[in-house]
Amino acid sequence: MGASRRQFLRDSLGLAAGGSVLACSAESPSGAGGRAAADRSLVARAHRPNVRTGPDRFDPAVLDEMLGACLKRLTNTSDPAAAWKALFSPKDRVALKINTLGGKGLSTHPAVVEAIVRGLVSAGISEGNILAWDRFNRELIRAGYTINRNGKGWRCFGTESDYEGQMTVGGKIGGFLSTLLTQFPTALINVPVLKDHNLAGVAVSLKNLYGCIDNPNRYHDNNCDPYIADLAALPAVQQKMRLIVCDALYAQYEAGPAYHPKFRWEADTLLVSADPVALDTIGWQMIEAKRKEAGLKPLADVGRPPRWLTTAASRGLGQNDPAKIDLAEV
Repeated sequence: MGASRRQFLRDSLGLAAGGSVLACSAESPSGAGGRAAADRSLVARAHRPNVRTGPDRFDPAVLDEMLGACLKRLTNTSDPAAAWKALFSPKDRVALKINTLGGKGLSTHPAVVEAIVRGLVSAGISEGNILAWDRFNRELIRAGYTINRNGKGWRCFGTESDYEGQMTVGGKIGGFLSTLLTQFPTALINVPVLKDHNLAGVAVSLKNLYGCIDNPNRYHDNNCDPYIADLAALPAVQQKMRLIVCDALYAQYEAGPAYHPKFRWEADTLLVSADPVALDTIGWQMIEAKRKEAGLKPLADVGRPPRWLTTAASRGLGQNDPAKIDLAEV
């Protein structure tokens, strides 16, 4: 990225000069960030059929109630504002890594992002310090987002060509990280969708991290294993990812990652956790259950087992043993 382009990024996001911010802010609340304890992990799940007010339209009040209920359970606090304050400081800069590959039919919904923004604002964070992003502006627009680099309200734009910091993934040297991960945030909220994937088996929070690199096409052989785990283990991810909010209002159980309406269902669900491996394990179970209901074979039987979950757990990135995952229905 050229110097003028880098300066524009700093100016539009209010960044200090001097390079990347690769660690959590010292102002972050104690205990925030990272995954849950190794022995057991908690995933909160909220299901509300009344969240939909029409096709791809949602009630903001119900979304706030769903998200708040999950966060209260996750943080063991008495009200949603206290939950947000337990996880984030007013001085945080928060990046929301959303997923917009599937257009309006199968992307992180703007309504979910807006609910998260309301929660962060309740913790004292300025909307100007909140950024929702993915790889490309064109995909954000196609999914229903408005590009906002430096206007009023929360920011929203794509990485485009702004990458830095060569990395090694799965023994392959090459690839760079989005500056919207390395430079802007002190905290990362991973906001994936819940969907089938034609190679990885399922694509939830850990697979969503492929949108943080410039060449994700290189890392899909062997059911994306160990590449998904390698990406999740990168310091820029581990030091910043503080929360996962999975948008499963609509989900897809076959023919992903692209949107196929035949296989989309109204799941009306949010999944929330600090442990991406545990959350993805619950998401995998939901997809397998829906596949069974639809008369489809398990993913392992069609050559798409999410083997990377075991690899991620073996790296200490989270819990994939269902017996050690506490699923709280809120």
